[in-house]
Amino acid sequence: MISNSSPGPNAALVSDTAAAEEGVTATQTNDDLSLKVLKDTTAAKSAGSSEDQDMDLKQADPLDSPTASSPSSSSDISNASDDTTTSALSPSSLSSLGSAALGGMVTSTTIITQDHLNENNKRLISLTAQWNGKKLPFEVDLDYTIGELKNKLMELTNVEPKRQKLMLVRGKLPDDSVVLSSLSLKNNQTFLMMGTPEAKVIKAPEVMPEVLNDLEEDYTPDDEAFASMAQNQKSLRSTIAKCDINIMHPMRQGKKLLVLDLDYTLIDCKALNNPLVDVMRPGLHEFLSVCYEEYDIVIWSQTSWRALEAKVTTIGLLTHTDYKISFVMDISTMFSVLSQRDGKPFKHQVKALDIIYSKFPQYSAKNTVHVDDLSRNFAMNPKSGVKIGAYKNGALSRHTDRELFHLAKYLLHISKSNNLKEHDHKNWKSHRKGHR
Repeated sequence: MISNSSPGPNAALVSDTAAAEEGVTATQTNDDLSLKVLKDTTAAKSAGSSEDQDMDLKQADPLDSPTASSPSSSSDISNASDDTTTSALSPSSLSSLGSAALGGMVTSTTIITQDHLNENNKRLISLTAQWNGKKLPFEVDLDYTIGELKNKLMELTNVEPKRQKLMLVRGKLPDDSVVLSSLSLKNNQTFLMMGTPEAKVIKAPEVMPEVLNDLEEDYTPDDEAFASMAQNQKSLRSTIAKCDINIMHPMRQGKKLLVLDLDYTLIDCKALNNPLVDVMRPGLHEFLSVCYEEYDIVIWSQTSWRALEAKVTTIGLLTHTDYKISFVMDISTMFSVLSQRDGKPFKHQVKALDIIYSKFPQYSAKNTVHVDDLSRNFAMNPKSGVKIGAYKNGALSRHTDRELFHLAKYLLHISKSNNLKEHDHKNWKSHRKGHR
């Protein structure tokens, strides 16, 4: 006979056990939430004995964790990196985490980031400026603005802020009022700085009357006979001795070398006050990106360093993600030579590739090509020169100019050759076919 009496002791035991398990589950859930997110500054008070509370507190205390942002599981903790920790907590959020209430108890929280605190509790970050062939390590407060950073750099280099070009972040540098903590800077980060100390700022040297400028008649050197003339060789040796090339991006093994003129070859230098679309030759960045697959790239301009750095920075040649410029050279690495034009002595400046060969022996006439709108510039190395049409009046000519597209096809074609000296670059325009 089945009785309908009240539940027996076994039923009560089952009920008490279920309730106890529910309490334990709730406690574990709260502990997991405390471990997962440090920003949760309060957690439900844990139930159970004092021994269980000690274990929960020891498990949840961030002081026992090697990172500031605890992952949600032990496997995440072992796989977490310093970069992940830094990106998870921005500097602005760190100040709000002075303490955390875990398991009903308030404990002080130590946040370990890539920057550190000095004796005045300022958040510092270590940076290194690469400038003028030197590496300048320094520390700066993350609460500094970009303007204050420039003042710091002026103390180190004597380059006034208005003359500084900083490759500190990807893309364009933000306004001077932007705080460093808002940028994605890494501790011990190295960045490129360009700029001339005020004491060394001089006007671009005046071109001598007997030296042709870009608006006067050009000529094409026929051979290398005069390159061996005693006076020209003396000038070459003197220039090599005083030339110091600062590498921005290391040359890659097995790549050929492409030396490019800037004014009227890649840009319309008379249109610098116009929109960039008028300044840059059509297809400029695409041309450099394609050529970078086979060539290391050098820019050699017949202008002062101050003018050169302003141009390459303005048009974004140094920060593009699809190609890198190995180094740049200015007019100080050029010298005057005596050659002949129409049977008469003729003095003009040249860009002698032997200067580069002397610094980087892996390059020679066999694997180097020089592109310029003035053929006289490669008078010392005429077999390596490719003359292209000058790019002028960009506002109008940009609609029809396709020179870089044709040139890219030619350069990719000859890049397969083991000896570029075997090619007659005077006929390069035959590769225009199919590129109207």
